[in-house]
Amino acid sequence: MSTDAIAGTMVAMQAAETRMGLQAVMVKQQNQAEQAVVDLLASAVQAAPAPGTGLLVDKTA
Repeated sequence: MSTDAIAGTMVAMQAAETRMGLQAVMVKQQNQAEQAVVDLLASAVQAAPAPGTGLLVDKTA
């Protein structure tokens, strides 16, 4: 194997390693974004009024 082939292989391996690292970061960020949406929805459900609330309107005010 020539030194050019070895150098080319090393460059390709480093590029692949960089790509995999970036993909891992992107997956982690996507997971964090999805978790934020889940947390937002969970807090909205907990803050919902009790069943039956708002069915009648008080017109005396």
